[in-house]
Amino acid sequence: MTKEPRIRRSAGMLKSPLDAKPPAFPTTPPKPRPEPPPPAPTSRSSHPKPKVLMGEVVGPRGPEMARRDIGQQRESLRAFMLARHLRPSEWARMAGIPAGEILGFLTGKSRAVPPASLEKLARAANCKVEEIFR
Repeated sequence: MTKEPRIRRSAGMLKSPLDAKPPAFPTTPPKPRPEPPPPAPTSRSSHPKPKVLMGEVVGPRGPEMARRDIGQQRESLRAFMLARHLRPSEWARMAGIPAGEILGFLTGKSRAVPPASLEKLARAANCKVEEIFR
């Protein structure tokens, strides 16, 4: 007489594994859903809309001379600040403008300092705007 191995149930099981029934699956497959209609065209043109790839988008480039002028203005502003022992944050606070306007121009993140801010900076440094960019 051979004994069958006893199947042990785990701690989370309520019934014996031998009493388990196979899961009941639906006998008919679910009905296929109809595809949604394509979106209505928003343009009245018969030509397809061109797709723009972000790698191909480039901003307009100014003439080489204009870029050099901006670089010269940055250097002259730095020289002016060094000659007068001005720090960007302190000078901006004296003028009542955000320090980011000066720092953005000096680091190249912005192409110019707004004219109203230049007037305030010149007034705070007791000079004219033209003297800043000499």
